[in-house]
Amino acid sequence: MEAVHYWKTKDAVEAKLTTKDGATIMVLDGEKYPIWGFPRGHLLISNSDYKGEAVTLEERIRKYGTFKVLKHELKNQIFNETWEKLEKDLPKEQIIKEGYEALDRCLAIAEGLKYDLMPASKMCPSVREIHRAWTKVAPSERSLKLRDVLTLCLQEDDGYRYRVNWMAIWWPWIKWFSDPIKLLDKGLKMVERGEVIGDMKRKIKLLRRVLMLVLEDPGLKDKFIKLFKEINWNKVKITEAERYHFRAKYFRCDMDVLTY
Repeated sequence: MEAVHYWKTKDAVEAKLTTKDGATIMVLDGEKYPIWGFPRGHLLISNSDYKGEAVTLEERIRKYGTFKVLKHELKNQIFNETWEKLEKDLPKEQIIKEGYEALDRCLAIAEGLKYDLMPASKMCPSVREIHRAWTKVAPSERSLKLRDVLTLCLQEDDGYRYRVNWMAIWWPWIKWFSDPIKLLDKGLKMVERGEVIGDMKRKIKLLRRVLMLVLEDPGLKDKFIKLFKEINWNKVKITEAERYHFRAKYFRCDMDVLTY
């Protein structure tokens, strides 16, 4: 299977930034397929590894950047704490309520990213479609803030985006005949099996357990089902060009066609 190869011998590669269907795309020197997006690494990485020292939020943001701190807080305040509460067998209603409170604290941090958000018209097609459907189905203030955070993650971090693209392979034709929540659960289980690195397997397992709990909330469950049915998954499912780059991401992205 063909895969992006510049990283095997080079630390960087020259790229021509252009547009396709209104979205930004990079044509990489010597590679068969271009890649959606353009370098905005300052949003994803910093000069220091995030250790979450016991300092103020403002100091952490100055040191690591808003996006990195936000991702860390989402993982800790929502996913890790929810898992811990589930292990303690606390009432699910309490866990969901406290999860909403933690989400609001995290979304307050996202205010610092408002100038880094990309217009939907410039997003790659799969993220643009999710943004469109989410805006139509759940236009509340909190929901739109969450939309902005999650689409920013998908747009800027292709590792996350490719996993969503890969799950969507089976969804365009089956969504009308299956429970979307059960389908999401099965999709995340497949992603967990496709992961090569143990740490990523644990992250997906954590994500799946928390999402399945959150979707027990009747209001959120209803919105999720509407969103799932509103999205045109043919615009989201992975393309051969995306597989070309995904094959370098420590994931068995051809598991749907190969046994390994």
